[in-house]
Amino acid sequence: MKRILILTITVITVVALVVGISTAMAAKPQNVIEKSNGYPSGKHFNLNIQGKNADYVCDPSAGGNVVKVLLDDDAGAIEQNIQYVSNKKANVYELRVLDNCAEPFDGSPAKVQIPYNIQLDDGSVIPAEGYYVFGRIRGKPNNGDDCGEDVCPSKFILSPNLVVQACNDAGDPDFPDYTDCLLALGLITQQDIYVATDEAFLRFEPPEPDQKGKSAKARYISDLFRWSGWVYDSVLDTSGPGGVPDGVVDEWDVPLTYDGADGSIPDGVISEAEFNIWRADQEAAGLATHHTDVWIFDIADLVVTQQPIDNDGTKLMKLRFYPVATTEFTPPQPE
Repeated sequence: MKRILILTITVITVVALVVGISTAMAAKPQNVIEKSNGYPSGKHFNLNIQGKNADYVCDPSAGGNVVKVLLDDDAGAIEQNIQYVSNKKANVYELRVLDNCAEPFDGSPAKVQIPYNIQLDDGSVIPAEGYYVFGRIRGKPNNGDDCGEDVCPSKFILSPNLVVQACNDAGDPDFPDYTDCLLALGLITQQDIYVATDEAFLRFEPPEPDQKGKSAKARYISDLFRWSGWVYDSVLDTSGPGGVPDGVVDEWDVPLTYDGADGSIPDGVISEAEFNIWRADQEAAGLATHHTDVWIFDIADLVVTQQPIDNDGTKLMKLRFYPVATTEFTPPQPE
């Protein structure tokens, strides 16, 4: 039987993760005023991404708000990733580094947990409602390199965050402690393709011939953590090209009773129109949900994302995370 591959294209803009230093948040929204360094004012979390030489001995320990990446990965030739995890049920109210070493040092991505909920000064706990995220490169100009007459500021490129795991709590009492999905929890699968533009941070603006480089201001990068697309309950993943579930919800999972559901003559092929009719039925049954431009960690109870990075001589990349629930801020409008 012939099948037609159906792909839904969505945009996932991700931002380097940043989470804060303050353990308690003010109950009253903070008025955000942009400072000369580009950061707004207000309570926030911090994440420091430090560039280290290849001979650095990295201990993949947990704790703190610092992760280590290779200082110069040869224009991205060496794979480096940071994974971010957020668990809606976790009793975690500040940033937690779970593994502070990226792949070149221990063979696995650095991993950071972002608090889905925050604790106010009065001790009460509320959802953060996502974050406004800013990033800024710090460190010695050009990392001390002699570039001659060329301008060679250090760079740090953040690529799109991809959802690598997403699952819902099926009533497991230990779920609040999980930082990875287990199939028994009810894995959410999705067929979407992610499309986004890399976000590059330049440590220094190009200086004039007779001037020194100056620090670049912090940049608003929250769009890198916004997501649009469909998510499906794992029960809908019933088949695939090989006749068995394949981790993707597509036309292979649509019963042939939907062949001709769009008024066409049944031909043994599930068309895009027929797939959409089936999906609408699953949405009505609560098994499929479409999200439009949401905080990426809102799509399931537990979400793990992975962000490729490219470091070209940046010794310190600082990220800041401002909870939407306690921050008054108007994001810049797209040009």
